[in-house]
Amino acid sequence: MLRCKPFACITLLLLLTAAGCKKDSNNENGLLLKLTPDNVTGKSGRIVEATLSITSATPVKSIVIYKTINLKRDNTFGGSGTETVSPVSTGTDTYEYKFTYQLLGEEVDKLVGFNFHVENNNGSAAEKDLTVNTTTSGQQIMYSRKWKLISRMWISVTPPAEDMKECEKDDVYSWNEDSTYNINFGSNACTFDGFNVFDRWELSEDEKTLTQVYHSLFDPAAITTETYTVKTLTSTKIVMSQLIDLTVFGLTDHEEFESTFEPAP
Repeated sequence: MLRCKPFACITLLLLLTAAGCKKDSNNENGLLLKLTPDNVTGKSGRIVEATLSITSATPVKSIVIYKTINLKRDNTFGGSGTETVSPVSTGTDTYEYKFTYQLLGEEVDKLVGFNFHVENNNGSAAEKDLTVNTTTSGQQIMYSRKWKLISRMWISVTPPAEDMKECEKDDVYSWNEDSTYNINFGSNACTFDGFNVFDRWELSEDEKTLTQVYHSLFDPAAITTETYTVKTLTSTKIVMSQLIDLTVFGLTDHEEFESTFEPAP
């Protein structure tokens, strides 16, 4: 029977407990994992990547991945709660798996994690965890609500002048998640409203440039691309400016107009 002093027994118990609970990411049986990075942050809609590097004395059998949201397992991941993938051999006893994930708008401000469980042919196993943090992107801000045009200032003249027409005061813009967009001209449509077909919109990676493409209802080959500089993009206000060529009216080719939008009621 094991006899020891009380302090020595407590120390031995703690050592045995720690050994039993340690996650097998540095396996003494010849399986070593490295995840780079192991914590990523990005905006919704963006793609994040992580590389799992594996060193194994025997061939790797599989990598099983499961996902958690706020520490609860996401049983919809991979169709059945897990996804099994195969790494690529990168040399003698070394393997690699590149993981990619598109950040989801519905996971903003939630704790999302991915567990990578690796086994080799001799039964050794090891695990690594990836933490994913999603923040709101400019695209999500734009497509999550409808936007009412409240002002269009001509700012390249002195003093700046309001240029929004009376018939535009009930215009509501929708930049949709599928990259299409449309304008509801309300009950006071201007003369040429409805003469164009709106095709698509795109916000640049740095969220500083908005591009819109539309074509003529009567001539589909007549395509127009509009470019705006985004100055403010928040959940309560969008401000963006556009340079317009007005040389036909004896003005410059870079007259600047600044449009302001607020969420539509």
